[in-house]
Amino acid sequence: MRSYLVLTPPDDPTRAPDRDHRSTLVLPDGFSWTAFFFPWVWLLWNRLWLAGFVVFLLQGLSGFLVRMPEFEIAGILLGLAVGLLVAFEGRHYRSEALVRRGWTLETVIFAPNLDTAEEIYFSGLPQPEKQQLPASADWAKQAKPPAAGLPRSWNEPHLGLFDHQGGR
Repeated sequence: MRSYLVLTPPDDPTRAPDRDHRSTLVLPDGFSWTAFFFPWVWLLWNRLWLAGFVVFLLQGLSGFLVRMPEFEIAGILLGLAVGLLVAFEGRHYRSEALVRRGWTLETVIFAPNLDTAEEIYFSGLPQPEKQQLPASADWAKQAKPPAAGLPRSWNEPHLGLFDHQGGR
């Protein structure tokens, strides 16, 4: 089982309310292989600009140390440590950055996959009230009479591909 964080966007008066939850984020929590192999790219992709820049500099320093014979092991360990740190804590840092921007952490869900986590979260939300369809208007009766030879209303017999049970 994996944990998933459910985040809802901040209330923005310039935007319409998110009634169908299209912008609700369900983020997996835990280790990320992409963040391990490409830490600064992963951070920049997730709009964590400052952390991405710092990790870029640390990996540059790691590459510089690897080229020096006395510090080769230190450079390898620094690169590995940066990759592991971003892989383990990058998703948490992303969720915390979203919370600082006004997003709300609604809940944490434990599920085997993302689809199941979304299903668990959205099935627990209150369903919108069913509204009765409006009564049919008298638009058909108030319409102008059609030209000669055409049926006068939608339920009169007429020529066409389908009859629509219009005959009397």
